Amino acid sequence: MRPDSPMTMVLPEQQVRERVHRLVPELWGTLADLVRHRSVAANPDPPLAVTAHTIAKLFQQAGLSTAKVDTITHGDKTSAPLVLADEVAHPGVTTVLLYGHYDVQPADLTQWTTKPFEPIEKMDEHHDMRLYGRGAADDKSGVVMHLGAIKALRGDRGQLPLNIKLVLEGEEESGTSVLERYLTANPDDPRFQADLVIIADSGNVERGAPTLTETLRGIIAADVVVETLAAKVDSGMYGGPVPDAFMALVQILATLQDRKTGDVAIAGLTQYDHTWPTVSEATYRRDAGVLPATSLIGSGTIAKLLYGKPSINVVGLSGLPLVSGAQNLLCAKAKAKISMRLAPDQDPDAAYAALEAHIMAAAPWGLKPVVKRTASGSGFIAATGEHSKEIERALLEAYHASTVAKAGQGGSIPLVNAFQVANPDADIVLWGCEEPVAHAHGADESVSQSELEHMTLAEALLLQSVMSPIPIQAG
Repeated sequence: MRPDSPMTMVLPEQQVRERVHRLVPELWGTLADLVRHRSVAANPDPPLAVTAHTIAKLFQQAGLSTAKVDTITHGDKTSAPLVLADEVAHPGVTTVLLYGHYDVQPADLTQWTTKPFEPIEKMDEHHDMRLYGRGAADDKSGVVMHLGAIKALRGDRGQLPLNIKLVLEGEEESGTSVLERYLTANPDDPRFQADLVIIADSGNVERGAPTLTETLRGIIAADVVVETLAAKVDSGMYGGPVPDAFMALVQILATLQDRKTGDVAIAGLTQYDHTWPTVSEATYRRDAGVLPATSLIGSGTIAKLLYGKPSINVVGLSGLPLVSGAQNLLCAKAKAKISMRLAPDQDPDAAYAALEAHIMAAAPWGLKPVVKRTASGSGFIAATGEHSKEIERALLEAYHASTVAKAGQGGSIPLVNAFQVANPDADIVLWGCEEPVAHAHGADESVSQSELEHMTLAEALLLQSVMSPIPIQAG
């Protein structure tokens, strides 16, 4: 290297803070543009590739020249377009993998007060600007957070003294991630190995309260079908001796929860004991929109019910027409889609076996329902790694806070466990811009501008803290 060759130097913390702050309007505009992309995993129209190529170009412009759109095949399935990058600065420096997803949940237009894919800004009661739109929080804010951290550190300088891998997927919300199944089967694939894995798909326990997610629940999804007739028949002519498929299905579903306590009533499921921050009942009821006359259910603290115990819900039903089209007919075939959250350390295969056994035993009148698993994933329990102090310090400095909350999350991200298996010695960081008011997956989803800025700063500070002292020649 020539003596006058420019080199990438570590920036003072205040300079990183100022760079992030200057970037906020640009990042905010980028996030709004991405919200306009209708990147719904279950119904990719327009194609998800349009969004993937847009994002790849953004990271190329930020200095990750290797950013590209690709796919992965596992078995007979090919993934939705992935945005991948592998920026090698030097073989001896820290390798960081940045993960997020650009696909989003569908949006029920009847529940939204805004148009889901037309982003709008509103000031909240804390005088904080919020951006409303599907995916604004989950998880396009995570994509933009990664982008902002790289742009803030790189600026007009050369290559950062980090090896950076980027993995942004387009089917996390589908429940059938090909990437997760591929990585589970191929944990040695070097494209997904790193010293530090940063997953931007979580958030704080409340706005402005820096939080690390330490546990995730696993998940099982299954379809249950009850069939009793070759076709629908008149309930007056045949009703009585013939079992109605929908009524039989309802009886099965009613056994999934204890009638008195509301706890999951399936034998063989586990629960996980851990120390989580106390969840205020008043705050929880407010954030969830629980009606005043509705009592909470389940045994144990709200935190344990949310993060450490299983839960079960029916998320879809078919078999009867809508009330407006109801007829006096016996239902011939009825179907329910069940979603069951699992304790973080619960084996998904064992959980599915328990669910299937319960359903078969609960079926009335000698009926034999058909049960089919449609999705499953393991939970996650964070381990303490060599970068744990830097991770907490980055959050504390970004928020000017004195403590970092160590929380769980009731949701499931099966890929996190796959990353942990593939990188057993790496720190897995799970954080992001979401918080309860964001209403991820719900109507009027939004993200706080202050959260986007603080979390982008936290990530930039963390990346800077793990940079190698090895000088890297600027490009």
